[in-house]
Amino acid sequence: MLRKNIIFLFSITLGFYSCKKDSPTGYPTVVISSPYSMEYFNVPATIQVTGTVSDAKSLTSVSIYIANSQNTPVEHVVQIPITSNNMNISYAYSLNDIHMASGQYYLTISASNGTNTQTTFRQINVDALPTQRTAVYAVTRSSAGINAWKINPAFQDSLSYTVSGDYSSSDVNSYYQQFYIAAHDSGNLSVYSVPTINPYWSITGDVSPTPYFTNIYCNEDNEFVSYYNLGYVKVYNHSGAIQATYAILSGYFPIKTFLWQGYLFVEEKSVSSSQENLWSFYEATTASYQQTALGGPLVAMFGYDNNDLFVFGNNSSVGAYMQMYNIHTNLFYSPISLSAYGKLLSAVQINPNTYLIGFSDGKIYQYTYSPNSITPYINGITASNIRYDSINNQVITSSGKMVSEYNYGLSSGTFVTAVSLPDSVMDIRILYNK
Repeated sequence: MLRKNIIFLFSITLGFYSCKKDSPTGYPTVVISSPYSMEYFNVPATIQVTGTVSDAKSLTSVSIYIANSQNTPVEHVVQIPITSNNMNISYAYSLNDIHMASGQYYLTISASNGTNTQTTFRQINVDALPTQRTAVYAVTRSSAGINAWKINPAFQDSLSYTVSGDYSSSDVNSYYQQFYIAAHDSGNLSVYSVPTINPYWSITGDVSPTPYFTNIYCNEDNEFVSYYNLGYVKVYNHSGAIQATYAILSGYFPIKTFLWQGYLFVEEKSVSSSQENLWSFYEATTASYQQTALGGPLVAMFGYDNNDLFVFGNNSSVGAYMQMYNIHTNLFYSPISLSAYGKLLSAVQINPNTYLIGFSDGKIYQYTYSPNSITPYINGITASNIRYDSINNQVITSSGKMVSEYNYGLSSGTFVTAVSLPDSVMDIRILYNK
C-alpha cells in the first residue's frame, strides 16, 4: 500500500513539472545600451536606441516609447518586429512632439512573453522646441473677396489665400497651426492649415440681409463661433467637431466671447435696440450664470486675476470706456476715464497690469492699473488693430493699409519696420510655431 502511494505521489509531481514546462515562465530580459543615462535631446531629435531583449522560451511583443514618471507614454509607441527569442535592437526613434515640455523623461523598452512583461528604461533629458514667431497674418478685403496675407519674420508679405464673401472676424490657433476667417452675411467660416496653406474644415454660411457669423474666438482646442440668426455660441474643436452650445437670451444675439476662470463671457446685443449685456456661462455645463448691462459695444476683453477682467469698448454718449468687471459681485468699476481720447479702436494686454490702447485721435496710449495712469505711447498712428508678440517683446499694429512692427519699451515703442498692403487691414494675428 505504501509503495502504491509513493508511485501515485511521484506521478502527480511529474505531471506538475510537465505542465509547468509547457507554459512560459519568468520575465523577459531587457538591456538598454543607448541612450546613456541622463543624455540630453533637443526637440526635434532622433534617439538611437540599442540593446538586447531575450526570453527563455519566446517573445510575443517588444515596444519602444518615451514615458513620464507614471510610465505613461508621452510620444508614439513603436512596435519592434519579433525575429527570435533573443534579439539585438537598433532603432532610430524620432522625437517629434513640438509641444513636449522640457524635463526628465524615460526612454522605455517593454517586452512580453505572453504571460509576463518586463519594462526597462533609461532616464533622459528633453529640451523643448523654442517658441518662435513664424508669421503675422493680415486680413484685407478686395473685389475678389477676403485676403489673408502672410508677413514672415523678415516682414516680407505674400498672399496666402483668398476666400469669397464678406468679413466679420478672424483668429489664429498656434497650437494646432490653423487660421480662421468668418464671413458676415455672405460666405462661410473657413479654416486653413498654416503656414502650409490647406483648407482644413469649414462651416457653411447663409446669404441674407442680416449677419450670419458675428465672431470667431479660439482658446486652446475650443473654437467659439457666434451666430446671429441662431442665437447661439457653438464650440468646435480643431477638427470641426461640435463640442458644446451656449444658448443666448431670446431677442439678443452673441458677438465677442472670452473664456476666463471657468466661465464663458459673451457680449450679447439686442436685435431691436442698442441694449448690450455681458452674459456669463459656466464653461463645464454651458448653463447661464449671470448677466449685467454693458456700457456699449465691446472692443476687447482680457483677464486680470481670478475674480476680475477688463472690458474695453465705446458708448455713444460718453465715448470710449474701460471697466474692470468683478465676476462674483457682477459689478463694474471704472478705474479711469477714457472719454477725452476719442473712439477706442483697439486694445492689447501686455501683462495683467499693462495695456496698450489705440484711439481715433491718432495715438496709442499705455494704461497701467497700478499705478493708475494713462500716457501717450506711440504718436501719429490710428491703430485699428494692436497685437503683442510676447516671445520677441514686440508690438504689431495695423493702420489703414500699413502693418508696422515696434520694439516694446516701458515708456514708448521703437519703430522697427513696416509693410504696406494693397487694401485696408481689418485684422492682424500672430502665428507661432507651436
